[in-house]
Amino acid sequence: MLKKLFLVSSLFLSLNAFSQECVVEGIVLDSKTGEVMPFVNIALTGGKTGTISDINGEFKLSVPENMTSKELSFSSVGYSPLTFKVAELSGRHIEVKMEPHDLKISEVVVTDKSAAGRKVLKNVLENFSKNYVSTDFAYAGQYKNTVTKNGKTRNSLYSFNAYDSEGYVSKESSRAFEALNYKFQNVKRDFKVNDFETGINYFDLVSSFDIMRYELNVMNAYNLEDFDFTIKSETPENYVIAFTCLKPKVINTGALYPEKYWGEITVRKEKHIVVLADYTLQVKNFSPSALSLLDKNLKNNAVIKCSVSYAEKNGKYSLAKVSADIDVNDSANGSYKISDNITVESVNYKVPGKISGKVFYSR
Repeated sequence: MLKKLFLVSSLFLSLNAFSQECVVEGIVLDSKTGEVMPFVNIALTGGKTGTISDINGEFKLSVPENMTSKELSFSSVGYSPLTFKVAELSGRHIEVKMEPHDLKISEVVVTDKSAAGRKVLKNVLENFSKNYVSTDFAYAGQYKNTVTKNGKTRNSLYSFNAYDSEGYVSKESSRAFEALNYKFQNVKRDFKVNDFETGINYFDLVSSFDIMRYELNVMNAYNLEDFDFTIKSETPENYVIAFTCLKPKVINTGALYPEKYWGEITVRKEKHIVVLADYTLQVKNFSPSALSLLDKNLKNNAVIKCSVSYAEKNGKYSLAKVSADIDVNDSANGSYKISDNITVESVNYKVPGKISGKVFYSR
């Protein structure tokens, strides 16, 4: 009887292990020098699953069950590519030794120092739909707005409920704006609203700083070539990638009159998730209503410093917090500063409560 139980138990464990994804891990070395090779491209044939080796030449890749019959390729400029069957690599720590080859005179090789950082962000975008909320969802939290102008400071605190009818799917900016609706449950101010200007809020503007939700910024697969990337630092858990926009335009910043755009993006290695983005955007003719609002009467310059973080709720990632400081240098109407924070306290994408409309002005 015990023998039968043992056999059944062993069979169950074997079947359970077989049904799970396999993990391929190891280190990539130069076959001639024995030195580690960082930023080697590692990809499954016939799919979008892949990674790169880290600065120590090490890599770890989880291969889905339906891809274990595929081959895994290793490639790097100046080296002969290598290909292995996934089944031969699974379950052990391997050494991949790449053979350098002499480049022929006819070969043109462009060394792109940005390739490693660009590859990491491509992996983020390729895994986007399975990591971020890809359906409609609701979220709630606190929105704080501070305006400092003419030596006076006004503070407003809003409790909000928001509803996104598309989630992290549509990357087209106008559709993303239309998909977001919200209402305020409670508003607290340390001043009296006596005109339209003091009654407006910038919730829409600050929401658009979510670089994973809106299209026109660095996290767009079609715009990655417009940026210079550097892997600034690395830990076992994360990459920190610095970026600079080479020629800022509306298509890669979301602003009609951009001048400079740079920042840093923190990517979690395990699932290819952007967990933090800190960036600065300098623009001309700034409108606090929207970066893409065309108003030729505006004669000012603005520096927007923004920090956006993401968190996991019930297995999916979405916005956790946006903090933005906007310094506006307006020679005609007086310079001022806007400091805004959106903090998400709860997320519901299982049974979200729908909301219609927006609140641009409130007393």
